[in-house]
Amino acid sequence: MEKKYWRNVFRGPFYIAGEPGTTGTSIASHHYEYGNGTTLGYNCINDNYEVPVSHSHDFHELLCFVGGNPENINDLGAEIRIHLGDEQEEHIITSATVVSIPPELKHGPLKVTAITRPFVFLEVSTTREYGQGAGMSDRSIGQEGNPAQTVHTRRRPSRR
Repeated sequence: MEKKYWRNVFRGPFYIAGEPGTTGTSIASHHYEYGNGTTLGYNCINDNYEVPVSHSHDFHELLCFVGGNPENINDLGAEIRIHLGDEQEEHIITSATVVSIPPELKHGPLKVTAITRPFVFLEVSTTREYGQGAGMSDRSIGQEGNPAQTVHTRRRPSRR
């Protein structure tokens, strides 16, 4: 029997290939896969991880850092340094944190160090398409002017 809301339930398989510094299965929905006007990136970070450039978007973005121990998600088990604004104001994160990035706020570089255990990095953005051509402008610092490149396998999740 076909169910009325089957189009609202997305089952795996999800994206298997993560970025360097991640482990396990990553979920990346940066190309309107879920048809709802938001993008999502889920990674389990288990090693040093870096986004070496400062950039901004024309959409709102949430960067969520959550400890990997389900009994104490506030214990991040890592140190994250993120720079915000034209001033490159540095913030050091060592416990569960959500960084709210309004449109046009420069953010980055972001660097993860001092990892004692894996943690979850979740990115949620209010845009249908994430990346170049989606209101993202890179303002490079370091890396000889090259923007950070995030590679996501593009595969539409199953709609069973």
